Amino acid sequence: MEKDWKSPEIIIGSAAIGNYYYHRTETEQEVWNELDKGNYVLLIAPRRVGKTSIMKSIASQGRPNYLLVFNNVQGIRSENDFYKTLYGLVLSCLDKGKQIKEWFSNYLKNRTISEIDMSGSFKIEKEQINYLDEINRLMHELNKKNTETIVLLIDEIPELLHYLNKNGKKDEASSIIKNLRQWRQNQEFNKLRFVLAGSIGIHYVVNAIEGRSADLNDLCIINCPPLEGNETDEYINWATRNATVKYNNALKIHLRERIQYFVPYFLNLMFDEINNAARKRKNEVITTQHIDEAFEAVIQKNKHFADWKKRLVDYMPKADFDFVNEILIHIAHNGTISIQEIYNKATKYNKTIDYMDFVNELVQDGYIKATDQSYQFLSPFLKTFWKSNNPIYHV
Repeated sequence: MEKDWKSPEIIIGSAAIGNYYYHRTETEQEVWNELDKGNYVLLIAPRRVGKTSIMKSIASQGRPNYLLVFNNVQGIRSENDFYKTLYGLVLSCLDKGKQIKEWFSNYLKNRTISEIDMSGSFKIEKEQINYLDEINRLMHELNKKNTETIVLLIDEIPELLHYLNKNGKKDEASSIIKNLRQWRQNQEFNKLRFVLAGSIGIHYVVNAIEGRSADLNDLCIINCPPLEGNETDEYINWATRNATVKYNNALKIHLRERIQYFVPYFLNLMFDEINNAARKRKNEVITTQHIDEAFEAVIQKNKHFADWKKRLVDYMPKADFDFVNEILIHIAHNGTISIQEIYNKATKYNKTIDYMDFVNELVQDGYIKATDQSYQFLSPFLKTFWKSNNPIYHV
């Protein structure tokens, strides 16, 4: 049995690509529709819904008159390095383009540029280059050419902006925000499009830097929802299509009841735990009890959920974190929290002016959801983790 045992075709942690990616066809088509209209896209979704996988999938798709590339900018540490990366990504797109090959070859020779790759890296003999100026000049030239539209799918842009702001480079973060807006509104940049995303709320980050988030108002927002309706069962069937452990309708119903919030990441955690336990038992038959045991086992491995709390600690000033954490602890112990109870806590933390901004960020980032004038955790996993992580609660 062991050598014939087949695990579900899933991946946990890293972005799912290739055979491990469950295509979110409707969301992908929404992005393409907006790109065709000439819009810049902001992909919004709670954490772990799969934004990165969607972006990588779109970047891998060949479309006439488009050149696409994906890049995660989380590790960039300066404004000029950001522009250098964008410049390299534009070069990598043009390097695989077909419509202006001769012109682009001459462009590279004139600037002594070589060794371009899809990560945005390249070799150039010239030193001390202002890459913002280089991008502006290049896009000015491309605007005169009959060439493909370049689409840069940039992940973790809020992470980059937050890092710069947190490390004494607020002016650099502000400049990036302003330049991205200027490019979106400049007709000379009509050969360039962006699809932006991140695992923390970009509106919160931009507001912290600029004091407002109006610089994002012209982005076309596309929401990427969790799996809905029949999608959940379709995903279960897809992920376990070649697996030894199978799920009948009764098991699917029980699995849905335990998880409640249907994103591939949470489903995959359960598939992995159930599969490993069944393999150890050397028995492919599972019951609802095995699903319950897997749920508890996943919770015990809190490495899967500790990052949700760490994100808030890292990205919020202490006073802000203390406020939202008390909201989450309250929900974990009481099941829900009313708007009045949130306001009472806002009074305690001197947040009565903007308390709903914090609540809305928790909703957008996938921590909580609204239910009739109150809020509750979006996922039982998170609720159980927050309660176990904060077992004592005094109002």
